[in-house]
Amino acid sequence: MRFDPASGKLVCDYCGAVIDIAQDEKPEAAPAVEEQDLTVGGLDFDAITSHASDPGAAALPIYNCVSCGAEVIAPAEQMALTCPYCGNNIVLTDKASGSLRPDAVIPFEIDKKALPDAMNAFYKGKVLLPKNFFSESTMSKVTGVYVPFWVFNGRMSGNLTFRAESSTTTRSGDYKITETRDYVLDRDVNVEFRDVPVDASGRIDDALMDSLEPFNMASAKPFDMRYLAGFTADRFDVAKADTEPRARQRMANTAEKVVSSRIGGYDRVTHTAGELTADLNARYMLFPVYMFTLAHGGRDYQFAVNGQTGKVVGDVPIDKKVSLGYFLKRAGIIAGAIILFSVLKYFLGW
Repeated sequence: MRFDPASGKLVCDYCGAVIDIAQDEKPEAAPAVEEQDLTVGGLDFDAITSHASDPGAAALPIYNCVSCGAEVIAPAEQMALTCPYCGNNIVLTDKASGSLRPDAVIPFEIDKKALPDAMNAFYKGKVLLPKNFFSESTMSKVTGVYVPFWVFNGRMSGNLTFRAESSTTTRSGDYKITETRDYVLDRDVNVEFRDVPVDASGRIDDALMDSLEPFNMASAKPFDMRYLAGFTADRFDVAKADTEPRARQRMANTAEKVVSSRIGGYDRVTHTAGELTADLNARYMLFPVYMFTLAHGGRDYQFAVNGQTGKVVGDVPIDKKVSLGYFLKRAGIIAGAIILFSVLKYFLGW
């Protein structure tokens, strides 16, 4: 059976059976698998998880891609896997037990069948694309993968200092006199943050994952292997402690913007100094993402689609000839507007 994003249930494509994933129903334990050393990339997973000491936690079947080294989680009965990063087949015989279970998962809500419409909406308005981009591009296999995230909650507090300016201009005869007043503003800050995600996979570009936000945390479910049926899931390879600085920076930037936006009565406000401290905790979650590449002109362009909202992000080529023509056209319009304005100014005495 596979998880169907449209219905949120397990379905069988052969007999048509449909099964609910009841949250109060305890999922079956994964079959026993070969025990191996869980130290990967310098991280001892047993040492950094509270789940590891829980004897009732079922082991997760983790498969290794011998090509790029990725580790993915998939149902034990799944017979064929494709690596979401390099596209090669994953060797199912190289398995290791994984005692670190995610705290929650956001299930897929967008079906693969809806991706063409999402891509068409993404391309709409992008006038600089090569003319034959659609007909001459080759799309790789679309992989639905649950990407690991650390999701932080916490509070930031401290003090921020801003420089503010206020200017007034008066006229005296043929002269304009501008008077500028400078101020130093101190603001005490105490801001609470909830559900700040930071991707926990070193194989995925951070900016790409940030661009896929937001994810609706209200749709998160307690982790259940059955949501992975028909998909794969990457296991995190960046420890919580290593992602915390990014979470702190994102929170600090937001706090600065919030405080700055509430300072009124000045012409300009600039953040100059200050320090914020944070008390954070995090959950380990899986977010739904479709990943694929488009090959065009001898180059691969990576795309990702938010499996919950359908938001598309990715790199696209720019046709230099189309870009030049577009630039010249706009330059001609601007030049014509300037000439028209000059003529009107001359004849109307503006």
